[in-house]
Amino acid sequence: MITVRTPGSEPLSFPVKWIKSEPEKVQEIMARLSVPDQVICIMPMRSEEQYNLLMLSPNAREVIRSLPAEQIYQLVKEVGEQNTLAILSNATPEQIQFIFDIEWWRGDKFQPQKALDWFLLLDQCEESKIVEWFLTEEFEQKVMILQSLITIFKDDEMTNSYLEVDDLIHFTLDGIYDIFIKIPEAEPALRKAFKILLAEDEKVFYALLEAVIWYPVTQTVENAYRWRLSRVGEKGIPEFEEAYEVYSRLNPDSLNLPVSSDKEFQDENSQYPVAPYFPMIDTDPSSFFGQCLAMLNDQQRFNNICWELVYLANKVMVADRADPSDLATRHEIMRKALGYINIGLELGTGEDLAKGEKLLRSAWMQSLFQVGYGNVMQLREQAHNLIKENGEWLETILNPIQLEHLTALVYRFPKIGVINENEEQQDEKSSLSWRDFKTIKDIQVLEKYILRIKFHVRFVRKILGLTEENFSALSMQDDHPGDKKEIDMICLLTTALARFSLFGEISCDPLAPDAACAFLEVIFIANIYQEETKICNEQIIQGFQGSLMQANMAWTDQDKEFLSQLIEETKSNLALQFGRLNPKGSIDWQYTRGLRIKFPSH
Repeated sequence: MITVRTPGSEPLSFPVKWIKSEPEKVQEIMARLSVPDQVICIMPMRSEEQYNLLMLSPNAREVIRSLPAEQIYQLVKEVGEQNTLAILSNATPEQIQFIFDIEWWRGDKFQPQKALDWFLLLDQCEESKIVEWFLTEEFEQKVMILQSLITIFKDDEMTNSYLEVDDLIHFTLDGIYDIFIKIPEAEPALRKAFKILLAEDEKVFYALLEAVIWYPVTQTVENAYRWRLSRVGEKGIPEFEEAYEVYSRLNPDSLNLPVSSDKEFQDENSQYPVAPYFPMIDTDPSSFFGQCLAMLNDQQRFNNICWELVYLANKVMVADRADPSDLATRHEIMRKALGYINIGLELGTGEDLAKGEKLLRSAWMQSLFQVGYGNVMQLREQAHNLIKENGEWLETILNPIQLEHLTALVYRFPKIGVINENEEQQDEKSSLSWRDFKTIKDIQVLEKYILRIKFHVRFVRKILGLTEENFSALSMQDDHPGDKKEIDMICLLTTALARFSLFGEISCDPLAPDAACAFLEVIFIANIYQEETKICNEQIIQGFQGSLMQANMAWTDQDKEFLSQLIEETKSNLALQFGRLNPKGSIDWQYTRGLRIKFPSH
């Protein structure tokens, strides 16, 4: 339901679905709203709904020109450039220039093809739009794109060389300047644009042609880039050195800094100052940040938070050297920023919603981001130290999936693996996807994961008696000599369980095939029906676990918890890999996983 509260009158409400199902009714409602109220009505929508609502507005042009350039750009990217020609046709020169400032550059590199694509798109708008662009765009930026598209000669002593133009399309509008098209697809749009410009403003037309001839290309691009930096800097898009400071760490105790003022985000080109709403689209309402934001009963502070999120995401994109024109990247960066903010807010308030709402009134989004980022980096350091201290030994006790989880923690920006439960996947690895951290719980889960790996390292060394040296020699004795990928913690523990149940010892020495069959006979309780998966003998399991805990290691409560988890995983793997095998028959051991088998040497 969309509700617009107008001063001095009853609120106007209508269901969102009416935008498509009852457009006449929505059009009538929009006609009763002032332009500021239409802006307020449109802003919280998703981009497609924004576009459809704008097309139903009798004041569409004025409403479009009242929206922040950032919101217009996001709308165009979401709905599609070709689908939003009506938006581009009615946008202000400043809004168009902002789009081009984002789209035409990758870092400090001008992208001629992207510029041409947008120039051709502008050509599809109303004829006045291309003229408006030529008359309002920064001069050196116009020269820059023209120099990438055309070469100009004229019949005088200094510019009549006509070199390397034999195969180029050519036209002239006045018989003096010969215009040669470097890229054929640009010819119709350029010819039409030049004709209109010559008729509308002859002075600008000839100034551009002379500049194309005489301006040094490299210097023109550099000057255009400097002007671009100045413009985007005012929009909260800094240079790399400044942007990278966003990745400074901040202590939660430092969060109570003065928040942004209303004046910091005022747009002098907008008659009705409003905040871009698109950061809220990526905000999870069920997150701690989302819940605190819903409690915030201060529209101006809400608007400032939206602006802060836009500026923060801009800094992150620059610092990450990401492509700001890629829609998927824009969403990914915003979600990462919101995740770190959520963590920072949780840390700063102890996950107390009332305190969270209060902190939103008094803390910059960037400050919350930096607190969350600092906490994630602490986790990264823990993972890095674990790998540094144990090196290749971790490859022995961790399976490939576990290694991936650990490796993801030492990325430049650590990731957490999640299982795609709604997708039918062939194996655990293919069902994993990786995302940025969102909550303190994510960090706590991975902190415990690191502690568990540390326990595994101590357990293998102190209880199972393995070291890097003796394991290397031992690994040459089993059915997969030298292939450590088939050996992990569960494999080692299952082998130790087998030797305990057969010989009363704690050892990871490989079993002969006959001994392995004997182990399967004693570890499983006999079933009535042969096809049923067998259940492990709990008496043997408990005896094995008790024997492990008698070993010389300072057992903590958490160590005991980790051991219990290992035992349960071992039981599950035994049932999965060996529960349906017949130990009295012939077993092809090379197709089993989780038990070290020693075959006679050939």
